[in-house]
Amino acid sequence: MAPRLSLLLLLALVLPASGDDAAAAAAPAPPAPAGGASFNVTEILGRFPEFGLFSYLISKTHVDRDINSRNTVTVLVPDNSAVDWLLRRSGRLPRAALVELLSVHVVLDYFDAAKIAALPPGKPTVSTTLFQTTGNARRRTGFLAITPTAKGGAVFASAAPGALVNATLKRVVAAVPYNISVLQISNFVVPPGVLTRPRPGPGPLPLPSPPLPRMKPMAIAPTPAPVPAPTKVVPIPPSLPLTDPADEDGDEAPAAAPAPSHGNAVKVMSWWSGLGVLVGTMACVFGYL
Repeated sequence: MAPRLSLLLLLALVLPASGDDAAAAAAPAPPAPAGGASFNVTEILGRFPEFGLFSYLISKTHVDRDINSRNTVTVLVPDNSAVDWLLRRSGRLPRAALVELLSVHVVLDYFDAAKIAALPPGKPTVSTTLFQTTGNARRRTGFLAITPTAKGGAVFASAAPGALVNATLKRVVAAVPYNISVLQISNFVVPPGVLTRPRPGPGPLPLPSPPLPRMKPMAIAPTPAPVPAPTKVVPIPPSLPLTDPADEDGDEAPAAAPAPSHGNAVKVMSWWSGLGVLVGTMACVFGYL
């Protein structure tokens, strides 16, 4: 009898405890402590290779430390192709300009798909970014305007007039309500003056570059010798016959007779030969007489 009572008491103690553990596991996680959020943005982005460049930039510029120190934040992340497009288009950005640009993409509020869908349609909602807290923002460049669109979309633009590039919402990457939300956007949001304003300080941040492709050695054909151009023969005109100045007494000097050609010389010699034959013949005739 005693062993049975001991078993029943043990079951009565174990079963309620198991139920309490299940209820505790189903309960939501406690809120983050007041001193900072219990998340790491680079660890979240590390699960998605398509955001490797953005994660590299916020780590090297230490913007990730400012993100992790916040209790509530929304990070707008462009993918690797968008980061590469901006860096190639803008050249080597100074470190200060890169920090300001990345800080524009850290909203000091929580926005997920449900909250964006609940915003007033067609009306921009202005939110403060991490850039505003640096003291370097000018003319509302530290504020971001979020305008909801159809089918749960949204447009993100700088609240400053004359914004260069806007971005659209593509998807929700990760969310820890109401601490951190990571949203993928189409490209960077570029406020006016952030990329073009001159700044003193450290130089550009060295960025990772893909290895250059190996080139196969190529044989170079020898250059053919130049072909000389054909020489052009220019005919020289015959010189005019010279005249004696003593012959220029009259009003008009007589024209010089043309030199006989070879054909004329042959004709003259034939005429004299015929004349000689005729004279010889006549002498013979007269001798007979």
